[in-house]
Amino acid sequence: MREDRAPAAWPFAGIAVAGIIAAGLIVCSVVVSRAVVRAKTGDETIRVIGSARKPIKSDLAIWRGRVARSAPTVSEAYAGLQKDVAKVNAYLVTNGVPGNEINALAIATRTLYAPIKQPGAPMYEGGDYGSQGTGRRVIGYELSQQIEVQSSRVDLIEQIARKSTQIIGSGITFESQEPMYLSTKLNELKVSMQAEAARDARARAEQIAASSGCRIGKLRFARMNVPQITALYSSGMPDAMVDDTTSIDKRISAVVVAGYSIR
Repeated sequence: MREDRAPAAWPFAGIAVAGIIAAGLIVCSVVVSRAVVRAKTGDETIRVIGSARKPIKSDLAIWRGRVARSAPTVSEAYAGLQKDVAKVNAYLVTNGVPGNEINALAIATRTLYAPIKQPGAPMYEGGDYGSQGTGRRVIGYELSQQIEVQSSRVDLIEQIARKSTQIIGSGITFESQEPMYLSTKLNELKVSMQAEAARDARARAEQIAASSGCRIGKLRFARMNVPQITALYSSGMPDAMVDDTTSIDKRISAVVVAGYSIR
């Protein structure tokens, strides 16, 4: 009776096939594991912009005016300047500004020269032409002094600055500068507004993620701009550094750009 026998190479072929299958499974498991890791540690990031705005009112006004007096001699100019400064101070006190809020700053002196007309050269008002070392005749001196008012009565200072032409009407050479309106608690307010803008950014990120069936993770990055101080109804540029001092009623705005991971 004849027996059929398998070739001797068959066992080795089976081993080879099994090895190939095992290697394939290992490669597949590595690919799958990498996919799982990537899915778990995905680098998706949501970027949001948070903002906060709040109206504020200035609590400090600074207003300066310049009083000037000209005369042939320094002593005469000084005496006249003292009288004019006293009149301005009296005007301010009469209109409700306390004396302790009025400050007289340093006196400036300017020498006045006789005008000289040269071909093609401009003629300057007051006789002050070109440099002083030209041997021209001195015709007088101008002394000027700035008066500064610092007051928490911002509305009152606004009214006085607007009506300062009354001082000129009394015969005094007076130049009024535009008042500056400030907030003395601005530094603390900037910090609180940045924190509020950051909370707004997180709330926006959570809302967007929830609408997609996701949740936000850790904060990846954050960028805070310097808070803007603008006039109440002004539309300032988002990235512009603005610190308005011309308006009593202002608005402080803070913007935060933040990025959160998604899970």
